[in-house]
Amino acid sequence: MAQLKRMYQSFFLTLLVVVCGLSFSGLVAWKSATWIDKIEEERFATAIKQTTLLIRNKLQENVQLLHSAAAFITASDHVSQEEWHYFTTQHHLESSFVGQEGLAYAPRIASHERSQHEKDMQERGFSQYHIYPKTVGLDAYPIVYIEPFNDNNKKALGFDLSSELTRKHAIEEAIFKGDVAISSKIELVQRSQLEQRVGFLLVQPVYDRKALSHEPNERNSALIGVIGLGMNAHKLFTNVLGARYITLDFEIYDGNASHLAQKLYDSNPSMKTARLERYCVIDLYGKKWTLHFKANKILDLGVSRYLPWIEFFFGIMLSLILAGWVYALQRTRQEAYRIAADKTEQLSKSEREMRSIFQAMSEGIIVMDAQGKVTECNLASQEILQLNSSEILGHSSEEIKYKAIKEDGTLFEYTDRPFYKVLHEKEPQFNVIMGVTRKNNTVVWVLINAQPIFSDDFSTILSVVITLNDITAYRQSKHDLEKYLQIIDTHIIISNTDVQGVITEVSEAFCKISGYTKEELIGQKHNIVRHPDMPSTLYKEMWYSLKQGDSWHGEIKNRCKDGTTYWVNAIITPRYHEDLQLVGYMAIHHNITDKKRVEELSITDRLTKLYNRLKLDELFASFLNSAKRHQIPLSIILLDIDKFKLVNDTYGHQVGDSLLQEIATLLKTNVRLEDAVGRWGGEEFLILLPNSDEKAACLLAEKLRNLIEMQDFTHVGHRTASFGVASYHLDDDEKSMVARADEALYRAKEKGRNRVEVEIYTCDLTSFINSLT
Repeated sequence: MAQLKRMYQSFFLTLLVVVCGLSFSGLVAWKSATWIDKIEEERFATAIKQTTLLIRNKLQENVQLLHSAAAFITASDHVSQEEWHYFTTQHHLESSFVGQEGLAYAPRIASHERSQHEKDMQERGFSQYHIYPKTVGLDAYPIVYIEPFNDNNKKALGFDLSSELTRKHAIEEAIFKGDVAISSKIELVQRSQLEQRVGFLLVQPVYDRKALSHEPNERNSALIGVIGLGMNAHKLFTNVLGARYITLDFEIYDGNASHLAQKLYDSNPSMKTARLERYCVIDLYGKKWTLHFKANKILDLGVSRYLPWIEFFFGIMLSLILAGWVYALQRTRQEAYRIAADKTEQLSKSEREMRSIFQAMSEGIIVMDAQGKVTECNLASQEILQLNSSEILGHSSEEIKYKAIKEDGTLFEYTDRPFYKVLHEKEPQFNVIMGVTRKNNTVVWVLINAQPIFSDDFSTILSVVITLNDITAYRQSKHDLEKYLQIIDTHIIISNTDVQGVITEVSEAFCKISGYTKEELIGQKHNIVRHPDMPSTLYKEMWYSLKQGDSWHGEIKNRCKDGTTYWVNAIITPRYHEDLQLVGYMAIHHNITDKKRVEELSITDRLTKLYNRLKLDELFASFLNSAKRHQIPLSIILLDIDKFKLVNDTYGHQVGDSLLQEIATLLKTNVRLEDAVGRWGGEEFLILLPNSDEKAACLLAEKLRNLIEMQDFTHVGHRTASFGVASYHLDDDEKSMVARADEALYRAKEKGRNRVEVEIYTCDLTSFINSLT
């Protein structure tokens, strides 16, 4: 019985939802339809006002044209055909006055003046001109000028406007009013299409100003003619259609009623019935027209026009869906009770599983209540502390038999322990390292995290969950690693840079050898220790290799902060992130300063610090081999200090040695990095110039000669030197090149010293041919 009652309740509740939904949907749809009809009526009325105004404005434009034409006629005693054409052209008749068929001037011709008038017109060039149709005893108004003067309008020349009744009434009305008059409906016979043949005539009387000024009340006697403007109703009112922003159709009837015979225009003849329509009568210059406006739609709503039906449809659907939902809720209530019981059982099972997982975790977990008593602990925590559950559960931290120490060996005060801070600061504690002295006096180091468990309103801490991770082995490994890193930092010259070469990290050994602190080095580039003697080509080669992803190995001369130099053997390798993204470079340097000093002593002259004869021979052979292999130029300069023996004899050998040192310094600072300068013997010096032709060598020799001549040397004042220049030729060797340079030097001495002389080279033709074959 109870189940049946619940079924009836569900049915009636569902029915109530459906009825309420249908009623509300119908009300909304009706309101929407009423609103659309109201808006359409308002827009329809606005469109009628706009269209009526446009019709008046279009006619007003044409009336203004008639007034201008009348003023133009009366402004002159006689207006020619050319002047009439000029007037219409200036007013852009065809383009600006859409719908006009022709602007014509018809003078008033009395019956006794007809013959003379026709004769005058024929003499003006219109040989076929005559007034038609013939009338007897009445004044005629024949067309003498008409524009545009096309083939259709040419036929109207001589046509008497007063011969046709409708046009005659319009002329009489215009004369009576003394202003523009609009004719009734006329037929435009020159048009072939039926819809284009309906029109009307605008007539403006033209008076003789002088006669009218003398007798203002005698208008008829002052009348000299009329101006007529034929209007094509279809073209005129179609143009009105294009000027509106609200679309509707309309019909125009001549007169107070909408008689079919008096229809001037119909914008949509195919529309026989209309949903919206209205009639109105307008007065235009004394002429009454009846306007019939019609439309099936004013608002372009698209699909929105069916909005009421759509709203009603969706209202029905929503009502049915809501009713179905209510019914489903009622039907599933009992099912929900059953599911709740099942879920309770599942929750109990999940709780048992979670407890098993809790005990099986390798991470130690301890749960303490708000009073600091342990309520839960897993097996891992018992293993770490080497205590059983009975020794932990129900006890406070002070009661458990263990001693807690900090990393520095001091005791962990009770107030510093993580669980205490959580309870009193209500903030979690992370990564707290604690040493625990166990019962066997061994110390285990643990990483502790403590997290509060709040009440539902987060106002009270109910318990604290503490996790313990045994980091004893990790801590020992970290300590050992720090020792190794300290040894490396102290004894290995290491630097790290980013991808732009900016230093990000340096070792103590790097700081020690360079003389800079870490603060001075980090943020700088290695240019801070670059020695100016190192060629740019070496660094270009290094960066090229590194950007290819390769390592680079080489010897580099650096400069300390105090200006002294040191040499390193460097290995530079790219550093990559885990995702293989390049993050920078690592450079490991080995100090080879002592080795380089020994090498330097073996290849330099002890007095001048230039290359000695042995090193010059080695470089000479290397440069000569490159010149032969790659066909590149090579030149040498041999120079000798003029009258050097006299310096030794006059000032002593120490002064002579000082002069040699000063000249050596001058030579070394005024040649390229790739050039080699050395002491050839006694007071002679040899300069090797790779990749330099004879002209370049002569320019350098002349520059050095001038510098020596201008130099004021210590003790001896101004001195001079003589120079011999030789360049590489086919089949040359060291001896032949030095011999030619020596001969050139000898000639410089013979010609008065302080000169530069160039080799005299004689080619051995037989040797040259043999080398080619």
